[in-house]
Amino acid sequence: MELSKLPLTSLPQYLTDAQGNEVAIVLDLQTYQDLLTELDELRCQQGYQQAVIETETEIAAGDFLTLEQYLKA
Repeated sequence: MELSKLPLTSLPQYLTDAQGNEVAIVLDLQTYQDLLTELDELRCQQGYQQAVIETETEIAAGDFLTLEQYLKA
């Protein structure tokens, strides 16, 4: 689910300090869990993109092993 499509089941509630400054937000549990899921997926995508950047030169040069070759080695 895309972050922009996360359902907000209720309006956010803000916690404030003695001066009235917003210092925290209260989310319902489902929204919090959805945000954690989205964050995990984003980090996985970023990790994949970084791996592609770091290995594209080797792959283009044919400097790699297939899984079958690796398991036989």
